[in-house]
Amino acid sequence: MIRLLGWLMLAGCFLAPPASAQLSLYTVQGGVQTPVGSIYDFGPVSVGSASDVVFRLEYTGSATTYYLTYFSLAGTGFSVLQTDWTELPAAVPAAGLNFTVQFQPSVQGSYGGNLQLNQTDGISVILLATGAPGFTVLLNNQVLAAGQTIGFGNVQVGSTETLKLLLSNQTAAALTVPAISPLSGTAFSLAGAALSGPAVPPGASAELDVTFAPGAPGQQQATLTIGALSFPLEGAGIAAPPPVLPQPSIQVNLPTAASAQQGTVSVSLAAAAPVSASGTVTLAFQPSVAEVDDDPSIAFSDGTLSANFSVAQGASSAQFSGGSTASFGTGTTAGTLTFTVMLGSNTAQASVVIPSGVIGIDAAVAARNVGCLPSELYCTAVNVQLQVNGWDNTRSASQLVFQFFDQSGNTIAPGNITVDATSAFQQYFAGADLGGVFGLSALFPVTGNADDVVAVQVQFTNSAGTSQTARITF
Repeated sequence: MIRLLGWLMLAGCFLAPPASAQLSLYTVQGGVQTPVGSIYDFGPVSVGSASDVVFRLEYTGSATTYYLTYFSLAGTGFSVLQTDWTELPAAVPAAGLNFTVQFQPSVQGSYGGNLQLNQTDGISVILLATGAPGFTVLLNNQVLAAGQTIGFGNVQVGSTETLKLLLSNQTAAALTVPAISPLSGTAFSLAGAALSGPAVPPGASAELDVTFAPGAPGQQQATLTIGALSFPLEGAGIAAPPPVLPQPSIQVNLPTAASAQQGTVSVSLAAAAPVSASGTVTLAFQPSVAEVDDDPSIAFSDGTLSANFSVAQGASSAQFSGGSTASFGTGTTAGTLTFTVMLGSNTAQASVVIPSGVIGIDAAVAARNVGCLPSELYCTAVNVQLQVNGWDNTRSASQLVFQFFDQSGNTIAPGNITVDATSAFQQYFAGADLGGVFGLSALFPVTGNADDVVAVQVQFTNSAGTSQTARITF
């Protein structure tokens, strides 16, 4: 008796008084009741697993109603899972009151606890159990300690990372995989043979696959619970990098590299676009004429210096608002036009040189018998007037030569009329902001019958050479 009491004291418990004959405690398994004495041993339970025992309290005394007024369970590893009562005191019916106690060891070794039902004429039971060797959890052939964090690192949103855990039975007896709790949230999930809870023979393993599939950027956590073992799960979702778009190239279609022309640009890709995308083509101009900063007539058809385009998924060419090409004008100033295409992080360029050229004519109109103010130079009663609109992409116009013709096509005296217009053009272009565009108005007094003047031809000279209009009729 002395040795028994000492052993009970080492277990951290005490020897309970015998139960009242009117109050009995049983275990219930498969419908069979087994009386419980002052000690109940759960036996060996694998670490990480759990053992559940259903107890039944019965009253056989003569009292009309007997109440359970006190219930206490103490001891590491022991817990109450379920009771027939929701609060105390609780009447004990003829069929008895059931409650379930679970033992779940977290480490190997001996465990002790105490179960107390009522304090006067009640029942006190010493609970014993042993934490036996359980599954060894392995990750990449490395043993995971209980509570060790399982990290997934950075995983791109929309992708998955799966870690394969092994529940290895390194004991001499078969082990049953303990309950594996569902994971919270949607970023982590479980799969694998271990979920079916098989009995794993000695030396064998059951695989448990843990998958991290972030749906949004940021740190995310969960807890993997295998029986009594818990492992924090951590992973970070990172934003997917922008898709890599193929290298674009730009094609310039300009039949004649000269001023006052219309051309088009198109954009093609080195491969089909993996996703739909948009880009821009910009137009820059570098004049080759001194003291000229810009030419506003060098632009796309909408008057701007940029044209937006889109590329459909799977396409290898761009679409502008007006179709597969964007139109542009070459303006009226010599220089270099540079087109730059930007698509994602990719760029490409193409350039066109507009060379210096002779003076070009847009329109020319001649009129007879034009009136003038007496204060105007050479103003007479009879005059002819010539209006010429053109461009000089060098801004260097100098000499003008006028030649008038009669009805027979003969030159009217005094023949060629040469004018040095260098100063006049320089003065005009110094204040002009329309590139090389100019408008020339020339008034000529006529001695005799103005109706005899039927045509005129003008020759222009600039630094690039000489050009001549067709015969302009009155």
